[in-house]
Amino acid sequence: MESTSRSQKNILVFAAFLPLALALALAGFLFFRATSIKGAASEPLSKEEFYQLQENIRGRYPEQILRPLPYPLLPPEFDTNAKSAILINAETGEVLFEKNADAEIPPASMTKLFLIYGALQKVREGKASLDDIIAIDERAIAAAMPPRSSLMFLGMGQIVTLRELLQGLSVASGNDAAHQVAFALYGSMENFIAETNALINSLGLRKTRIVESSGYSEENITTAREMAAFCKIYLEEFPYALNEFHSMKKFTFPKEKNIPPEQRGRGRQNFSYGIPREIWTSFTLENTNKLLGALEGCDGIKTGHIDESGYNLALTTTRDGVRYISVTMKGPGANMAEGDRMRCEDGTLLHEWAHGAFCEIEFPQNEEFKVPLYGAKKKSVTLRAAFERKFVAPKNPIQAENGIFAAAKQPAEGEIEDVRFEFFVPEFLFGKVECGAAYGKIVASKNGIALAEIPLVAQRGADEAGGFVRRCDALLLKMKNSRH
Repeated sequence: MESTSRSQKNILVFAAFLPLALALALAGFLFFRATSIKGAASEPLSKEEFYQLQENIRGRYPEQILRPLPYPLLPPEFDTNAKSAILINAETGEVLFEKNADAEIPPASMTKLFLIYGALQKVREGKASLDDIIAIDERAIAAAMPPRSSLMFLGMGQIVTLRELLQGLSVASGNDAAHQVAFALYGSMENFIAETNALINSLGLRKTRIVESSGYSEENITTAREMAAFCKIYLEEFPYALNEFHSMKKFTFPKEKNIPPEQRGRGRQNFSYGIPREIWTSFTLENTNKLLGALEGCDGIKTGHIDESGYNLALTTTRDGVRYISVTMKGPGANMAEGDRMRCEDGTLLHEWAHGAFCEIEFPQNEEFKVPLYGAKKKSVTLRAAFERKFVAPKNPIQAENGIFAAAKQPAEGEIEDVRFEFFVPEFLFGKVECGAAYGKIVASKNGIALAEIPLVAQRGADEAGGFVRRCDALLLKMKNSRH
């Protein structure tokens, strides 16, 4: 009886102390959990983790070629001669000005940019070389081109490289060069049309279609917006094309090296009865882009004109490392001189305004934030900017009463002042975290108006913890909140 009584007493004592022991154990676990979460270290990403993060970010934030300004902006107090126009920042893709930018208009000789782009792709892929000698096709000689064609003056038997053909396309806007490159690199005009339209579709240009390589046909169609987007892609992929082709002010062809040996030394040819099949007379042709050397920073890109398109111009300028691209289409003009003058007026107006009234600003780089993670199998997560990004902001902007910015009317000195970067980082996260998902953001603002923002994403994922840990962590957070 005595031993039974002692056992019962021990059970009663154990039962009395059990809640206290459990409470102490829980308190210890909570303390350990809180300490371990607070002190959790973040490890650098492995190569595999980095690539996975980038893939997840691309999936969540697909790249936009062009995008509107994220803040309201009053339109400038000017208009263009051209019926359709657009102006973008070449790096950010932000649209600063647009006018009937989605009107479908023949690109005319701006079509040749698609041909040059395709040719440079083939060079990059090793399918061609800029120094390849291209055999002249009889269908592509100057004498075979339609009336009023711009010409490089290709003739039978000439010795010409792919590089020279692309220069003839860029400077002289030669329709003969456009046919020759299409035949040489694609095998036929039909193959060029099929491949180029497939490429255009892959770039997301839904209103652009090409029916031949020179731009002579009014059935080639694009819009100012899609042409600007394409120019941005082209210059990003092949920046050397500006110096190699588009910024050349003059082009002489054929030079002596281009003339077959048996034709060298002959006298000047007579073109009064038409263009001959063989050409050994040399022509120095000026770039059709008259703003080269006339507009500060202009180094490209391409003109275009047929009656149905009016006077078109895809133009780019760079100053102090900032590049803008404009496209003007359906420009007026009773003749070539007048059309050239008016499209040059438009290009000058847009680019002087862009460089004078706006600047590029870069988000802070390499910022990382370690955030405690509760209710998960990891103790913390690191947030980082989803991507590196610049944005365009108006210099010395005028702010209207309704909070809308107006860019300075006159060129302004210096950069925009008082831009504030705010980091919105959560105090903690609870439960499952997905790699590449946004859990915070960086916001750039001026005078209370957001200029741009960039998401802060988790650089690693974390699975949800088991039920006991989730409940404990929820209790920890409840205790933490009660203290605040």
